[in-house]
Amino acid sequence: MGDPATGALKMKKGEAWINTFSPLITYLFRCNTDTTSLLSGTAIKAMVAYITNYITKPGLNTYSMFDTIHQIFEQNETLLANKENMQASARSLVTKLVNALMAKLEISSPFACLYLLGNPDYYTSHTFINFYWKSFVLKA
Repeated sequence: MGDPATGALKMKKGEAWINTFSPLITYLFRCNTDTTSLLSGTAIKAMVAYITNYITKPGLNTYSMFDTIHQIFEQNETLLANKENMQASARSLVTKLVNALMAKLEISSPFACLYLLGNPDYYTSHTFINFYWKSFVLKA
């Protein structure tokens, strides 16, 4: 709906079947499932810009990753030396490492959990094998 006097759009959720969050779909798709209705060209452009920025985000440099890990180890020497409850200490240390790396990398929690749970980050119907091009060219 719009205000004819000012030309401003007044949007509200009018569709009862559009939900902004669904735990079941989030669990099944293993991703963020926020939904919305894109009613204007501006909203669509903003969403395209957001997605483009999100998927083209550069990765974390190796030296930055090792520096972060080194800092966490230095700050938590008591966890490394704890021989009484090694499992809880290891869990706490891994949690601190993951949180520190995620803060540096700026990736989403579901994506971090994907790797921690050992789920694949892509799906394919084919099985690929390595092809060593250099050895093929050198034999020819």
